Amino acid sequence: MPTDNCPDYTEYSRVFHEPGSGGPLNLPFQRPVEACRRFTSKVIETVVDTVSAKMADLDLARLFTNAYPNTLDTTIQQTACLNSTDCQPLSYIITGDIDAMWLRDSANQLLPYLEHIKTDVSLKRLFLGAIYIQSQFINVDPFANAFHKPQSMQGQDISKRELKQGVYENKWEVDSLASFLSLSTQYWETTGDDSFAGSQDWMTAVDNVIQTLQHMQEPTFDPVTGRPRPVYNAYTHWTDRPTETQFLNGQGNPVNGTGMIKVLFRPSDDATIFPFFIPGNAMISVELQRASKLVALRNSTQAKVMADLSKQIRDGIYQHGVRDHPKYGKVFAYEVDGYGSALFMDDANVPSLLSLSLLGFVDQDDPIYQNTRRLVLSRDNPYYFDGPRQGGMAGIGGPHVAINYPWPMSQIVRILSSSDDNEIKEALEMLKRTTDGTGLIHESVNIYDDGKCHSKYTRPWFAWANALFGQAILKLSRERPHLIFKKEHA
Repeated sequence: MPTDNCPDYTEYSRVFHEPGSGGPLNLPFQRPVEACRRFTSKVIETVVDTVSAKMADLDLARLFTNAYPNTLDTTIQQTACLNSTDCQPLSYIITGDIDAMWLRDSANQLLPYLEHIKTDVSLKRLFLGAIYIQSQFINVDPFANAFHKPQSMQGQDISKRELKQGVYENKWEVDSLASFLSLSTQYWETTGDDSFAGSQDWMTAVDNVIQTLQHMQEPTFDPVTGRPRPVYNAYTHWTDRPTETQFLNGQGNPVNGTGMIKVLFRPSDDATIFPFFIPGNAMISVELQRASKLVALRNSTQAKVMADLSKQIRDGIYQHGVRDHPKYGKVFAYEVDGYGSALFMDDANVPSLLSLSLLGFVDQDDPIYQNTRRLVLSRDNPYYFDGPRQGGMAGIGGPHVAINYPWPMSQIVRILSSSDDNEIKEALEMLKRTTDGTGLIHESVNIYDDGKCHSKYTRPWFAWANALFGQAILKLSRERPHLIFKKEHA
């Protein structure tokens, strides 16, 4: 692990480091020096060198070189037992400039390395360590979305008392549990290793996932008596930002019974308006079905419960979440309440409506998805912003930052969900310009550069967005090499 002499990466990432890329933007080299990198994988280093050497655009190649290994370089905060096979590994992975581990972010930060774990034992055990520590986090509080670093990671048991004190944020976001299932299942599908599923921690975590989802599936009022049903989770917070707290003393607006899961917060960590958050429900439906095949190896009864729950949620989405839009026809709403109310918008954070095909909920050419995609990538989405900065900037943002701040993440998802070469090239050009000369993917960027904005971007160090960009480039290298590689490699 790096020493105390290593610079703080939040500040390091703001400063230009030689050598420049040599392209029109001359993007800097922003990887820490080798002695300061948090985790090193020879396999990933080879991928970085091989892919970047083939890329025709020097600035795009530099952005990939900086972004793809950013999780390993900077966010592996602490590990245990990665180099031994006789103990349970643990991996504590921060999100970047926030010193906490989000279940969603940490899973997404690792998944772009998934295809290489069979050839790197330490990388494989890094994944296992994340699965194990996420299991333990969920067993402390399945409604929490982010956690502090445990006081000790040397032992193989992290007590509930210790973790309960270390919960960083207790916002109920269904995609947190979906991300845990996704990381576990994709690791198993890639390696064939289901050893973690035999641990008490993991199986208990799955039990807690199912119980939590079933509780949050209940309507606000008893359908027979009309009396309010029990409140299983509530979140209130003293704040001057309404997105940081919830309606009705923290329990959220009322919902009717639909089969879907009531969600208090979106993956942006902003409060929902109508609690049936469609992208999150879509993701958990997909991941329950996938994970049920893994659980079936040990508990067929539990696996059937998961598969049935997945279907109930999916049916609820199509019954209540598909709406007729006056301009775009049938589309997926962003949020609904089961009483007939619906919110038409999208947010940049994944899961999003734009990412529904990426999540595996629909095929990319599904007509409802394509209608929805046209809607959310237009000004008919109130959180779609476009402006003149640096030759034209556009994308989906959200209420988390500010109006006129689209997130580069939305352009990355646009690439990952497109089969149109021109659309992909346009998104790549925009992404190069979003770094503001730092050579890294930011949280959001201001579409106006008139000297009046407080900042040109938010978060100089945001590992999830960097990881997602690396994932997009690798997908293009496999499926559309002619868009990014030199002619001799296309």
